[in-house]
Amino acid sequence: MKFVIVSTILVGLAMAEVNYLPPRSGGDYSGGGYSGGSGRHIPIVRYVNNNPGDGTYNWLYETGNGINADETGDARGDGTKANGQFSYTSPEGQRINLQYTADENGFRPVGSHIPTPPPIPEAILRSIEYNRAHPNEDGQYRPGADEGGSGGYRY
Repeated sequence: MKFVIVSTILVGLAMAEVNYLPPRSGGDYSGGGYSGGSGRHIPIVRYVNNNPGDGTYNWLYETGNGINADETGDARGDGTKANGQFSYTSPEGQRINLQYTADENGFRPVGSHIPTPPPIPEAILRSIEYNRAHPNEDGQYRPGADEGGSGGYRY
């Protein structure tokens, strides 16, 4: 009985028209592509991947629907340093262009679509300037006689 149930399930799965994997692109980068589930074939029109083995690299790709990206990097020395960019058209029709640098200072993107933070309030700027001008005063709460007898914060 178990054999009949298992074989019925296996035959049913084999005959099912359910595809859980993306379509294969054919293996070469000149015309293959993944449609992203839209049913439309999007070719990769250009693909370059250079890694000469000395710690440097660069890669780029362009797709038939206007997506492109490239990066140049150097992994020699104290960590990887990379510069790159990518661009695509958003679902709202806006062209998104982003350039970036990634190194020991982190990932730093630049693009007109990236929101900018609000300006720093004047009181905070004054506090920062005061702290820079008085580096030995750390702003810690220290009650006691060494604080002029009144205790509290030192400003």
